[in-house]
Amino acid sequence: MKIKFFIFTLLFSSLANAERYWPAELINWNLNLNNGVAYITSKQFPKHCTYSRAQINMNGTEFNKAMYAYALSAKARDKKLRYVIDRTHSTCIISGLQEVSR
Repeated sequence: MKIKFFIFTLLFSSLANAERYWPAELINWNLNLNNGVAYITSKQFPKHCTYSRAQINMNGTEFNKAMYAYALSAKARDKKLRYVIDRTHSTCIISGLQEVSR
């Protein structure tokens, strides 16, 4: 399952926009749900991400619901995260996730 999600995320990120990239892993991070938006906060986010956070839009698509569930599961098991964001926006939106074993 992890491999399929990873391959899908790589394919999606490579086709969708050339400005998206995989920054460094998040080691210390938190997950919050606020007003229909899931936020991952960490001091390890790139400088261009406002408030040291990135968001998973909870707009009802199965992909975004699955990303939230994936992040929730990774947090419950104390895993590090890799993520895909766009380097040109200050409101960083996560378009892919991968958990990394500690």
